[in-house]
Amino acid sequence: MAFKSYGQAFRTLDNYRLWSIIVLPSILSLIIAIAVGLLAWITSDDILLYFIGKYSFKDFNSFPGNVFELLATVTVWGLTFFLYLKLLRYFILILLSPIFVNISNVLYKSVMGEEHKMNIWLYCFCSFRGIKFAIRNFILEILVTLALLLISIIILWILPLIPFFILIVESYFFAMVLMDYRFEMDGLKTNDTISKSRNLPGIPIGIGLIFNLILLVPLLGVVFGPVLAFLAAQESINSLDRPKSDDH
Repeated sequence: MAFKSYGQAFRTLDNYRLWSIIVLPSILSLIIAIAVGLLAWITSDDILLYFIGKYSFKDFNSFPGNVFELLATVTVWGLTFFLYLKLLRYFILILLSPIFVNISNVLYKSVMGEEHKMNIWLYCFCSFRGIKFAIRNFILEILVTLALLLISIIILWILPLIPFFILIVESYFFAMVLMDYRFEMDGLKTNDTISKSRNLPGIPIGIGLIFNLILLVPLLGVVFGPVLAFLAAQESINSLDRPKSDDH
């Protein structure tokens, strides 16, 4: 269903001529990605210089010192990239929350044919709900990731599988937040979103995995990936609500 949801998202944009709604979130996603990228670049150098200076690799003989310095460099850059990639996803979820509320409302009216009454107070409530849910899932994702890393230290034979498990966890928690915007349109609470995601884990995992693949596309991935994942999440719920409806 997740793969079909991405295809349906494109069809919905085309059928209802809604291409304009992806312009602003795409621009903001690029700005956020640039800001996070610069922050990662600056802090990784500072951390690396501190680490190398603290442990004085240069005090070793030439070859061992160079090897340890290379390992430290790769490790620090890798961990920094890993951390900031997580932060990028949730910065986008938090900062674009007001825009996602508006897009969700437009899609609900266009696709479902129902008017979702929205005033300034409800708009602020929905935006805050998205932000709070994103922070909640970010904390849980970090905790689960740390638990997986700890398990890999204790049970070494599962170490090669840990990156795959972490990717699944990232996909699940990220897409769950996107799906919540659509569930809110039906009047469901955050706990309902959590329950439905647990009952149908394939949907958020699939949407999140495809999003991570899109991120691998240079530039276009960070520009269009978040909004496409959001649209796919909305369409996945639309498919559950109206499984026999056509695309129009």
